[in-house]
Amino acid sequence: MTRQQLIQSIYDIMENSLELPTLSSFNEDARLNEDLYMDSIMVLQLILHIELDLGIAIPDEVLVPKDFKTVGTLASFLEKQQKVE
Repeated sequence: MTRQQLIQSIYDIMENSLELPTLSSFNEDARLNEDLYMDSIMVLQLILHIELDLGIAIPDEVLVPKDFKTVGTLASFLEKQQKVE
């Protein structure tokens, strides 16, 4: 999956599965907590949907808060995870 496809998939999950009301703020630099108002439970739900919907394995031991700061850092993290599989 390309970076742009990953970002679109993140958007789709946030819109359809999480029904996030703050998507007008969505862009690559949007911070998950501050701009999109996602709490830790919502981030965990996002991770679960990424694993199930996109088939990208995310082992617990690689979860680091800095990878979930912005949409862009999350996309970079997912790009790395695709290469590991």
